[in-house]
Amino acid sequence: IKSIVGQAYAMRAHSYFYLIQLYQQTYKGHENAPGVPLYLEPTVSSSVGKPRGTVQGVYDQINADLENATTLLQGLPQEHISHVDYYVAQGIQARVALVQHDYVKAAKAAKEALAKSNLTLLSVSDLGGNNDADVKDVMWGVKISASQSSQLYGFFAFMDADVPGSWASQGRQCISSGLYNLIPETDSRLAWFRGKLETDEAGNSKTSYCQLKFKMADYTTRTGDYIFMRAEEMVLIKAEAECHQGLYSDARATIKPLGELRDPGFVERLAKRADAKTYNEDTNAPLLTLMDEILFQRRVELWGEAGRIFDLQRLGLGYKRDYPGSNHSQKVETKNTNAASPLFIFPLPQTEIDGNENITEADQNPVVQ
Repeated sequence: IKSIVGQAYAMRAHSYFYLIQLYQQTYKGHENAPGVPLYLEPTVSSSVGKPRGTVQGVYDQINADLENATTLLQGLPQEHISHVDYYVAQGIQARVALVQHDYVKAAKAAKEALAKSNLTLLSVSDLGGNNDADVKDVMWGVKISASQSSQLYGFFAFMDADVPGSWASQGRQCISSGLYNLIPETDSRLAWFRGKLETDEAGNSKTSYCQLKFKMADYTTRTGDYIFMRAEEMVLIKAEAECHQGLYSDARATIKPLGELRDPGFVERLAKRADAKTYNEDTNAPLLTLMDEILFQRRVELWGEAGRIFDLQRLGLGYKRDYPGSNHSQKVETKNTNAASPLFIFPLPQTEIDGNENITEADQNPVVQ
């Protein structure tokens, strides 16, 4: 019973955490902005809809649910990788605290998550195609069997360009050239991306920078496990949270094992970074500070996993696609892509406005054409 109820609390927190980030700007500076309706009891068709409330109210509920989850789940085994256990709940707490800029709590929760037995960081070669939930860095994921395959509608069909007939085979998922150019040649994660412009045997140009990080495990059955949380993310959260606190020696010690595992030249590279929590507003600029390095490591390691838009929001960053050497086909020069742009969040669904008596058109987020 404790396991079931604890997981339910964690999953409700996890769900509201994504909802509030999708439908409102980040927590810091927007605490009193409209949130999303909170439902803490069963609903039926005749239930009265809830108002939007505030961002603060949603995060208060998220944290209360995670407190209940960790209390109930502590000491209980994770019977299957798809189950939320105590350590996964701590990992979710670390993510939430990072967004709230509660860096003491984020570092503590990430450290606790990393205390899970038999958890270890893996090399790029051991990660394979990031499609196996049984490897030793995975904290939370789902096993996908042939009978549960979503065929050409799942994540890997969207990501893996080598899946015949898939969306990805026609619409390649690519790393930005700006980020690619920041990755040292000694970094093993370069293998996750095709690289710069290549040609086939006939001399025709092929799509450059195409991602190779996520590969379907079996093209015959069209399967591959979904991975929701890895140990590497917790290392990155802990290092960033320590750096934000000015605990530079701790942050360096935290990031070092992961960096060395990815790049034999990492220690020399890290030594060049100044002890500072400041970071570049231009995300393609050379790395100067320790925080620059940590955020770069997060951006590369969690490419396609963490949700870059959420990091831009919590760090107060925008983005530009029209930089020199950009490989973006759509430069979106006419759109507002600065920090806290209304384009970074979704409009409320029209069905919510139509069906909830406590939400009207006046509650709608900015709709940008």
